[in-house]
Amino acid sequence: MTALQKVAAFLFIIGLEKGSKIMALMDSDELKSVLAEFGKLQELSPQMQKSIWYEFVQLGYEEKMNPMETLFVFRLLFNGSKISEKEKRRFS
Repeated sequence: MTALQKVAAFLFIIGLEKGSKIMALMDSDELKSVLAEFGKLQELSPQMQKSIWYEFVQLGYEEKMNPMETLFVFRLLFNGSKISEKEKRRFS
């Protein structure tokens, strides 16, 4: 999975309530990129969800984080830059 696909999948995993609060903090380009990936998401197996969850935990994600902190963790997949379709992955 690409970093962008992982962000979209993680937003799906954490649910509409938390996910929408994080997306509200994204700029319009980030939001367009993430929403485009939502449309392409296939069914995520429990194993895939666990793997994606683990990767974000490794980046520092904690369930108690506020939306801005979670967005910061997302951006770590893009070397601290804004979320985009261009691959700037720090971790695979």
